[in-house]
Amino acid sequence: MHLGSAALTSSLAATALLSAGHIVPITALWLMFLGTMGGLLPDIDSDNSTSMSTLFRLFGGLITFSFVGHIYRMVSMLELIVYASFCYFTIRHNFKALLEKITVHRGCCHSLAFIFLSGIGCVSLIYLLGYSEMTSWLSGLFLTGGGIVHLLLDEAYSVDLANRKIKMSFGSALKLCSNRNPVISTLQFILIGVLVVQSPPWADTWHQLTNWSDFRLKPDWLNRDDFVDFFDGVVESTTNAIKPR
Repeated sequence: MHLGSAALTSSLAATALLSAGHIVPITALWLMFLGTMGGLLPDIDSDNSTSMSTLFRLFGGLITFSFVGHIYRMVSMLELIVYASFCYFTIRHNFKALLEKITVHRGCCHSLAFIFLSGIGCVSLIYLLGYSEMTSWLSGLFLTGGGIVHLLLDEAYSVDLANRKIKMSFGSALKLCSNRNPVISTLQFILIGVLVVQSPPWADTWHQLTNWSDFRLKPDWLNRDDFVDFFDGVVESTTNAIKPR
């Protein structure tokens, strides 16, 4: 449910940006991927969840691909294979095992602070890899959006409308930070502040995203006035054709 909802939301948003001419198709696919992955992000603290395993496989593959893309001209093929394998399995297993030890389900990772930290971290990483300011900011926004969709769905599931009651899990998903882990929560806010200060400029991206003059929600033939004019023209032509000469 989380994966499908995040995928649908990010697909609609990327399609809107594509229709407005803000991005190209390959960027739209990238943003849809990030939005979908964001939908799995809050479950990264669940030790036995399928979402966590899937996320670390994809995250490991993404980081490894970016790493290989920066060193492939500096080393031999055998060295490249060794470095790439080490990078992937370190993220896939070692980093995953470390995270399992220091986190609990619906703890610090299941909060808005962690989602925003992941988003602004994504912005900085994409910009560091050499991509444009707009691509960097959109990447972070889509990752953040997918995570927020996940948290909203978890809170929605906490309300049992049939029995008109609220489950014990209500409020444990859509929270600003984890009160049970004040040290980690404080570190999250500090890192967010540092990354915001170091993030690429936002002004040009905002200027481009607020220009929707080329966006079209529906085709021209669905315009009511144009359709009426077209219909009147057809009726007039038909009437003239059947008039006796």
